[in-house]
Amino acid sequence: MPRLLIVLFLTTWLFGGSAHAVSLAGRPTDDSVCDLSPLTNYRLTRKVFVPARTRGLPDIYARLALQFVISECRNGQLLILHTEYGNADDDGAFRLVSQELCNVADILREATPTSDYPNSFQIKCRIQKMQVAKQRLAEAEAKQSTEEMISTRSPWITSGRQESPDSSAEPGKKKCPATISFGQLLGIGGGGCNPD
Repeated sequence: MPRLLIVLFLTTWLFGGSAHAVSLAGRPTDDSVCDLSPLTNYRLTRKVFVPARTRGLPDIYARLALQFVISECRNGQLLILHTEYGNADDDGAFRLVSQELCNVADILREATPTSDYPNSFQIKCRIQKMQVAKQRLAEAEAKQSTEEMISTRSPWITSGRQESPDSSAEPGKKKCPATISFGQLLGIGGGGCNPD
């Protein structure tokens, strides 16, 4: 009998994989889920900054989600993605992620509307294609890294330095600060800056 228990234990240990609870939000869960809810893309972009109005957001969001899932989750876990806004960027990213990791027939989209967020939804599917997703992500990162995608598609980031949207002033002109000075408050101006 003890020999049978040892064999069962070793079999479970060798073939069971490294299961652990995964929650992007840090919520309590068990090892059966890879939980990126709630607010999947919001939480992912708190780890990696993606400027507003960056082109191709679904591709960038999908890449960030795949990086997280591949590093933290495993085959057999239930993947959960969530958005409150239900916008096209979230929808596109969730489609890319779920189709990359799960069998298409197993992908379930559930509406989760509230009075404040009527377009809210979540995606649930069982992760089945982790190895293929790892390989495809590695190939995609070799062609262009996520950081390069963000910097080349952002209207505010150029040449490795971040610029604000209003930084298009000519080099010789001094821009006015965003704050009001004491002289401006009294209506006497000063400072030699160009408000244009």
